[in-house]
Amino acid sequence: MSTAIPPDPNSGVPVRPPEDILRGLKHLAPDGFSRNLLDSAAGIIGDQSNFLRLNYFSVAVRVFFEHVMGTLSPDAEVSLCPWFQLEHGQDKPTRAQRIKYWLQGGLGDGFLVDDLDLDPEALRKRLMQAFNRLSKHVHVRENTVVLDPAIQDSEISQAVAAVEELLLAYHDCRNSLIEPLMETLDEEAVDTLMSETIGEIDELASHHSIEEVYTEDTQVLSIGARYVRYQASGTVSVVLQYGSNSDVRRGDGAEMSTSFPFAVEFEVPVEEPRDLRNALIVSGVDTGSWFDGPDDEDHSDEGDPADLAHF
Repeated sequence: MSTAIPPDPNSGVPVRPPEDILRGLKHLAPDGFSRNLLDSAAGIIGDQSNFLRLNYFSVAVRVFFEHVMGTLSPDAEVSLCPWFQLEHGQDKPTRAQRIKYWLQGGLGDGFLVDDLDLDPEALRKRLMQAFNRLSKHVHVRENTVVLDPAIQDSEISQAVAAVEELLLAYHDCRNSLIEPLMETLDEEAVDTLMSETIGEIDELASHHSIEEVYTEDTQVLSIGARYVRYQASGTVSVVLQYGSNSDVRRGDGAEMSTSFPFAVEFEVPVEEPRDLRNALIVSGVDTGSWFDGPDDEDHSDEGDPADLAHF
């Protein structure tokens, strides 16, 4: 039988155990190793008989922080950001700079403040403080071990709150960036970009012409050091021509209209992340349905990358 959790005296809502909070954050963790670390840290909390419980827990959470920062903010990527400068006496990015990259990629503070009305400085400071709380319990000495279970619980709760803040802050900040980027991206400009850059489909016919591009969805895939990567998907209508123009005029050639789904990724420099004039394109049109026989299963809606003809 589980022990009832006492309610918070201020809200009357039952307080969640810290191990439940950690496991409840696993869906926000970036990969399998970080999810395993959250599980490990949560399991240590319940080991009341271990007088090093707080220290082992702190090590697990500190490794989690370091792994997350190393995975999502590698030094090589941080160093590529337009805003990056080596701090005095440093030979690589500082932890504060890695946190900045983790939150906003290569986007500058000026763009966030002026264009998106976001000021990330206060959030970055809070995350630095949260990160530093764990250090004092990682290196164990006889005279520094905390033996009082109540104090251990208090320190663990603060660390769990730091993990929660770190992961929620990242997702909240990214959503605050992505939503306005998408809202102000000109749909007509996206359609024009797709019309000009969707490549040849010459393997299907002698010639082709693009009739119409209909962009159904555009999303932000990533915010990196140099580029914001978008993906646009929709349908491209084409006219396939068999034979030359003179063949068609003589009746020896043929034309037919058809359409294909497309999913196109394009990268825009972080200095002007909504200016599509400088976009770099990788485009693909799913022509798999063209080659399906009458008995073949139609996979055209699945968007398997293996079916994409990249140009």
